[in-house]
Amino acid sequence: MSISKSTEPREGGAGRESLSRRDFIHKAAAVAGATAAVGAASKRADASVYKSILPASVLGANELIRTGHIGLGGMGTADLKFTVMNGGFQPIMLCDLRIPHVEQRVMKMFASKIPDAKIVSDFREVIDNPDVDAVVIATPDHWHCLPTLYAAAAKKSIYCEKPLSTTIAEAHAMLQAVKESGVVFQGGNMQRSGQHFRKAVEIVKSGGIGKVARVETFSLDNGPLEGIGMGDTDAEKYVPKGLNWEMHQGWVEHRPFNVNRWVYNFRWYLDYSGGKITDWGAHLMDIALMAMGDELQPKSVSTVGGKYLMKDSRTTPDTLEVLYRFDNFILSFNNRVWNPLTFDGQQPDHGIVFYGERGVVRVDRNGLNVFASPQNQTAEAKTATERIEPEVPDQEEALNKPHWQNFADSIRGTAKPNSPIDVLFNTTRVCHIGTCAYVAGAQFASGAKVTGDSIPDEAPSHGSATLNWDAETQKFTGGDAEAVKTANAWAYREYRNGWSLKPPFKA
Repeated sequence: MSISKSTEPREGGAGRESLSRRDFIHKAAAVAGATAAVGAASKRADASVYKSILPASVLGANELIRTGHIGLGGMGTADLKFTVMNGGFQPIMLCDLRIPHVEQRVMKMFASKIPDAKIVSDFREVIDNPDVDAVVIATPDHWHCLPTLYAAAAKKSIYCEKPLSTTIAEAHAMLQAVKESGVVFQGGNMQRSGQHFRKAVEIVKSGGIGKVARVETFSLDNGPLEGIGMGDTDAEKYVPKGLNWEMHQGWVEHRPFNVNRWVYNFRWYLDYSGGKITDWGAHLMDIALMAMGDELQPKSVSTVGGKYLMKDSRTTPDTLEVLYRFDNFILSFNNRVWNPLTFDGQQPDHGIVFYGERGVVRVDRNGLNVFASPQNQTAEAKTATERIEPEVPDQEEALNKPHWQNFADSIRGTAKPNSPIDVLFNTTRVCHIGTCAYVAGAQFASGAKVTGDSIPDEAPSHGSATLNWDAETQKFTGGDAEAVKTANAWAYREYRNGWSLKPPFKA
């Protein structure tokens, strides 16, 4: 993408038919939202209600939703697969900085399904295309925000991968833009559409295990201590693969090229992401909040962790504990990337555990376990020890298939998104609160000295036991003034290199 190109929303080039179709889709979503509000007031949402309100010409049941895909890495390619599998979508544009990658790999996988898809490197071309009904954003995390702002301004439906943003400032801008535009938004938190996850939430919310005092989330991996290594710094090797280093870095502070900071491994650098807490934590704490209250914000947060064992260039911790204190319960996030075993030799990987007064609910992508507490049962207790398997053994199909169908139904006005902007906003905010507290309050302490591209200015340099979170001001408070200052600066760090959260977004 040429960064000198104007990023103002563009006019022209649209035929009356295309514009009308897009307007119809947008109006359908708006009507659906209004209908949903009425339904919420009556505590009932009936699909027949939508049908009675929407004109038949809005978007026929068999009319394809035309999608533009921004970011075709691993997750973006998976999202493309699910749009194709759904049958209700028609991908017509593919966007990635690495055009050779799209031409040589992605198109080979899907050529028979999308032979006429246009390939571009500038995401603005996707959003400018009047034939595109919905955009799918699967870029590195620090590039979620600006395409979302553009798409909302252009009245395009949006599917955006988690986490919503890289900063709390971005998250607020995205929430406002989507709300003001009224477009359909679906977050990539597909566990919300999985039946056994929804069952777990139902058990907790219905009081099946009594009052819940603690929720644990954990992301445990079995990675080698060499991790991602120190990374190749020879940029010339990657130019034929479509390297656009300046554009990839975008609004963050620009660093010398290191292949570890490109494509998949970007998520292990604080510049672009938050490590495991925004990677897997965005899935895990999302289910925790789905059960405990999607709107809830913590009162305070504490962290401990660092880079103790990994001998690579990442700047995110290899070991981390985050403890959130809410009004009526405690939520924790536990991450280690080098050893998944528990003290008894078990191998959990990524899950959520709800501890209630009458039992325990444990859920992950492999299934759901409910355990009754033998000490605290009563005649009225609903808890019973049981194992619930996913309805579909294939995890991708069990979670993604219904999630994408829900997105299609939401665009057509017959459903509400399972992961609307409000939901992904708060989940992401909770993740960022943990990351900010880590940056402000934890110490990197490595058993072996890390050299090379370790970026010392990204590492925490001082400590504080606890930071308070003020829901009214959306800022950190507390006793350690330096830690508070550091955490707030990280949450609301400013755009660089001419980029902006306000139109025209690029000087």
